Amino acid sequence: MRMKSLLLVLSFMIWFAGHAAAVQHEAALIIAQDQSEKAGNRDAFIKGYAFFKDKKYLQASEFLYIYLKDNSPDDVDYEWAEFFFGISLRKLGFSHASVDLLSHLVTRKPNPKIVSYSLELIEEVSRTMPYDRELVSREVLSSHEYGFVEQNLSDFIHFHQGVFDWERGFDQWGKDHFEEITPGSYYFYKYLYQKALYRIYQDRIDDAMVLLKEILKSRHLPDDFNNDVRKTLARLLYEKGDFKEADFMYEQIDKPMLDQAKNIMERAWVHYRNGDNEKAMGLLYAFQAPSFQNFFTPEYYILKSFIYKSVCHYQKALSVVEEFNNHYSDSLQAIYARGAVTENQDLLQVILNKKRINEAWRFLLLLEKERENGKQISQKDLFDYIDEIYNLQIQETKKEFQDLVRKEYEDMANDLLQYEEEAHLIEYEIGLDMYQRVNQYHYREDKAPAKDNTPGVKRDVAYPFQGEFWTDELDDYNVTLPDKCSESEEWDIFFK
Repeated sequence: MRMKSLLLVLSFMIWFAGHAAAVQHEAALIIAQDQSEKAGNRDAFIKGYAFFKDKKYLQASEFLYIYLKDNSPDDVDYEWAEFFFGISLRKLGFSHASVDLLSHLVTRKPNPKIVSYSLELIEEVSRTMPYDRELVSREVLSSHEYGFVEQNLSDFIHFHQGVFDWERGFDQWGKDHFEEITPGSYYFYKYLYQKALYRIYQDRIDDAMVLLKEILKSRHLPDDFNNDVRKTLARLLYEKGDFKEADFMYEQIDKPMLDQAKNIMERAWVHYRNGDNEKAMGLLYAFQAPSFQNFFTPEYYILKSFIYKSVCHYQKALSVVEEFNNHYSDSLQAIYARGAVTENQDLLQVILNKKRINEAWRFLLLLEKERENGKQISQKDLFDYIDEIYNLQIQETKKEFQDLVRKEYEDMANDLLQYEEEAHLIEYEIGLDMYQRVNQYHYREDKAPAKDNTPGVKRDVAYPFQGEFWTDELDDYNVTLPDKCSESEEWDIFFK
């Protein structure tokens, strides 16, 4: 019996030894395979980085994506691979995909150098092109602290954090961030502009004007930013009745003339309020240029009828009111019928020029263009990855854009209805003025105006309009508009 038990124990020991050897062999094979895979993945990273250094960004992005797809964030090279991949995408023209990737990389707080380099790219994109403001402002900049970055990046971060806080009513928190910005830097002046807008909101107009003038003293700011400051200051000067200074400020706006339809309209109001009807009408005349056809606004007709009425060109004033009715009849019918905004092309053209809507529209166009550029990628997995990023963002941006347009359409429809009421009121006022003018004309003492017969007086030479519009002259037209308020008209007989 003892011999039998001993044989059983011996047999078990032999089996166990053999099984352990098999297990050890299998484990060795697994380890070897894992090391081989890691070596292969490491090889993809090395090749990707080599292409990156040679500025062959398409090949670099393909190998780096292979590495990222087959590894986890715990791998020693993962963060650098993400960084080089993001830079490669930016170089290939995929600005949104690059910002999206680097934004998520930054929030994981990897190597401080990677964070700083990534933030530099995000800052550059935010200054130069449309981007995902919600992602950058809320998720990247306002939800994390970056005390280790250099001062120029610190200014960028504190500015956006301050704006984020002010927009949500946290005044002191926002002020604390703004006070960290370097005086005299680009973001310091951006902060001053935000402060000026806040003063306008508080109805502290004089304080806002001081801030805006301080910004304009700097000679190192981008033209687009300076133009926004000038336009804001010009509007405040107009509201205060300083029409000469307002017009001067509008003239300082340095933009292509075809991008200044709104500015030309506002300048026309300035000259009208200042009593210069001929210059005001000359500015409105620019809107007859083919390039401005989509910039017609209801106030164009209202102002034009006001100008004609002020110099007693009553028939022309009435014809302008009729033009308004004809031009916006379809829009008004669509409003009364509660039609969709897509059915109202005239208003849609105006809506697309609103700042926030225009920014969303430009971002949507950029997304569509960059997604189309994805066709240059032959590697299917990489193409699918980039295409998914753009599809998701396009859907999100479209929804945001549609919501903005819907809200603005409601406001614009109400404005157009208000303009329609003003047009009817102008018709009534023109009729009333015609009657009053005739009454004054028939019961006043006739006095012929003295003629200037002084010899040798130099006269301005006026050349008749030939039907051609020159872009650089759109804001320089003058119209001869004689005052007829002391002249008799054919229709006077009806009031005798």
